[in-house]
Amino acid sequence: MKEINYDASTKMPKPFPKLRKNGLISPNGGEMSVFEYRGKLMLLENCWGGSGGYPGPCAVIREYFDDGVKYPPFGERTDYFYEAYAEGETVHVFAADRHRIWHYSSDDLTHWDRRIAVLFPENFKLHNTAVAKDGEGRYVMAIEAAAADGPEGTPRAVPNPYIGAFFTEFFAVSRDLETWDLMSFDRAYTKERYNACPAMVFQDGFFYMICLEELPCVRYAPYIYRTKDFEAWEVSVYNPILVPGEEDRHPKKGCEHLFTEEEIRKAAVHMNINNSDVDLCEHEGKVYLVYATGNQLSESYSAEAVFDGTMKEFLEAYF
Repeated sequence: MKEINYDASTKMPKPFPKLRKNGLISPNGGEMSVFEYRGKLMLLENCWGGSGGYPGPCAVIREYFDDGVKYPPFGERTDYFYEAYAEGETVHVFAADRHRIWHYSSDDLTHWDRRIAVLFPENFKLHNTAVAKDGEGRYVMAIEAAAADGPEGTPRAVPNPYIGAFFTEFFAVSRDLETWDLMSFDRAYTKERYNACPAMVFQDGFFYMICLEELPCVRYAPYIYRTKDFEAWEVSVYNPILVPGEEDRHPKKGCEHLFTEEEIRKAAVHMNINNSDVDLCEHEGKVYLVYATGNQLSESYSAEAVFDGTMKEFLEAYF
């Protein structure tokens, strides 16, 4: 794997891309994905046990700009980290379950089919996913993985030579979203650093990927990269694309009613060292990004950032 990074001769001829943080959009800090379906911007929210008013782990889809329109929760209790990808009249949702990725699909957001999509060896523990489609009808799935948990009373993880700094991205390819073939594990990105929770978009010959990186002194921020072949990766000199800030402590205007007074009070003082689990979608000429704040441990909220321009303009602004 070749990585194209900056050096002392690198110039930055363009200004930094302008992302506008608008504040918190949910007291639930579980992973979210944002997508367009039938002309509407939609949000898939991961609800863990007790969060979002639901009794156990599940996924809930709602209309982004109308929090009152929610669809029935779905998912098996063994599944986690649900991520949505919409195409035509169908919404596809992929979720992890230890060394498996499950594929859910629905054309009404109420009735869901579930089957196995990707199977890894048992010494992998899978986490978040992202799907993008290239200009030739090929789908690529990015899959976050760590080493599998060891049996109780043994070291934390089962030895796995393919995993880098705890989290590493692997890739699978499909022509129909049903049958997936894993790329060679040698194409994983990247074993050199902590690299987690992918988002992925295809644009003009490049797969662009956003992943979380671990910074010094226990801080986490999302970085953007791009590749044409999953062998050579170009790292943007304008990274990171988001950093924790004061905007991550207060509800977005118009979203205050989604929070209790106690949640607003807690959010205003929560230890925010993290802008993670980014997902993004273009809608009506703007790019909406959703991400999680918090401390990577026990407290987290979901927030929004907006780029005033198209997805193409957003992605190319970083390179």
